Amino acid sequence: MRRVLALAVLGIVVAAGVGALGASTVDARGSDVSPNATEDGSARLDDRGDSDALLDNIDELLDTSEPGRDGGDGTTGDGGVGSGPSADPRENASGLDSDGDGLSDRKEQEIETDPFDPDSDDDGLDDGREWSLGTDPLDSDTDKDGVTDGREVERGTSPRSVDADADGLNDEREIDLGTDPYDPDSDDDGLGDWREVRLGTDLLDPDTDGDRLLDSWEHRHEAAGGAELPESDPLAMDVYVQVDYAGEADPEPDAFYERIESEFDSMPVERPNGTGIDVHVREGGRINQTAVYTGDNFWDLKDEYYGDRLGRRAGVYHHVVVTKFTAGEVGYGEVGGRFSLVDARAANETKRHVVVHELLHNVVGRIDAPGACESDPHHYCDGGWLTPRITPGNGEYLPGPLADEIERQGLQP
Repeated sequence: MRRVLALAVLGIVVAAGVGALGASTVDARGSDVSPNATEDGSARLDDRGDSDALLDNIDELLDTSEPGRDGGDGTTGDGGVGSGPSADPRENASGLDSDGDGLSDRKEQEIETDPFDPDSDDDGLDDGREWSLGTDPLDSDTDKDGVTDGREVERGTSPRSVDADADGLNDEREIDLGTDPYDPDSDDDGLGDWREVRLGTDLLDPDTDGDRLLDSWEHRHEAAGGAELPESDPLAMDVYVQVDYAGEADPEPDAFYERIESEFDSMPVERPNGTGIDVHVREGGRINQTAVYTGDNFWDLKDEYYGDRLGRRAGVYHHVVVTKFTAGEVGYGEVGGRFSLVDARAANETKRHVVVHELLHNVVGRIDAPGACESDPHHYCDGGWLTPRITPGNGEYLPGPLADEIERQGLQP
């Protein structure tokens, strides 16, 4: 039937187009020869014969194959894959994403998710998001920790691991503690979160007891620079002191240092494992030079002796230099710092009182508690160790407001 129809149309085409076949045209080279003509200008069809070539062209124009019917090349008439007349040609595109979840239908068929459901496991994460995260889009709880993948992403835990930072605390516990489930040392103090739980230290505070010594230093009994911290405790306030003697000053006996330590130990400062401040006094030795305090050379003496005498302990230890005074004071200390001077000519009880007084200046700093002297916030006028006037044997206690301030602010640098 197609051949008969083609022959009929052929007659019409031949009759109407004879003149056109012989027409000349200008090609890209500027030639007057028609691209469909021989060099002598006559029309040229195909080597198979004029009628067969023309019939092939007409067959293409009159393609009456029906959609879904198998053509000569094995494909359907509409270019599909044999899906029938109702098939949507877009479904054959490799990028088609019917449910809009970020995964193509072809990919979803490959991994066995539902191409018509953006969240195949109903865990709150689209299949495409799960694929990019590496979670299982067919399992609502990939790491089997009892929390859906979507909830884990929402709150910031890993849906792929019960302990994302491998610190020994599972993510659930870290959420309860307020620590970072992706950081094994949430407070960056050198102690892992799991170890801090074991020690009872604060996982979110690098200095649990507020003594300006990192928890890891106190746990190891050694500061980062190598300074030894004997008997240090991350749950107790520790103060390390080196005492040097300048000129002709005579060193004090062990009982002198023990008395100073006991005075601080009895102070009503609450700490994680009890009360008081643990002072550790170390006798440094004799300074051969004559370091006389004249009343106006305190900082010069600190610059000369503090770093040189303490070495790697500098910045960690407090330094007390017992030396000759030519000024009217018996002691002078850095307010909020680590250096103090004591008059070598004072009586032993006075020296002891002065050492306690000046060390408190170091660790308390400017006084913000009620009872501070109005014109002198470095001293405490309501009694105790930090009164402006030193009287050995009197007022040797730490007032409650000052104890509260130390607990609240920690020891000052």
